Amino acid sequence: MTLRTFIAALAFAALLTACGGGPTRRISPSVVTIQELVDRGDGQWRVTLRVQNFSTVSMHYESIRATLHVAGADVATIDLNPNLDVPPTSADVFETTLRASAKLPAADFEYRITGTIASSEPKAEFKLDRSSHLSPAPGLPGTWR
Repeated sequence: MTLRTFIAALAFAALLTACGGGPTRRISPSVVTIQELVDRGDGQWRVTLRVQNFSTVSMHYESIRATLHVAGADVATIDLNPNLDVPPTSADVFETTLRASAKLPAADFEYRITGTIASSEPKAEFKLDRSSHLSPAPGLPGTWR
């Protein structure tokens, strides 16, 4: 009986050890997209950027260094320190102003963001290469979503 109790206790301890690791921490590449773009008419655009955190841990984003391409042309440089905390598998938005080197098309257009996004906690840097489309917002002149 003592040997059987010892073996059962050993098996139970091994089972507890196997389950004790907790949830897996996955750090996945983040994505930056444009949620809204407003042409202010003075060569500057007010841009609402959306940062998507696909990781299973919170991320503190410290920098975004990228180029914005509209209709295939480089039109603006994104050089930001957003100081933004995004919970696991969530997204957050923030606004910035960009100086544009081109005019926006009047209709729908394709844009692309290429560069890097870096977090300080946990320490990580991801390449950005995201394409999408923006359309004029009805009733809001100079606004695309």
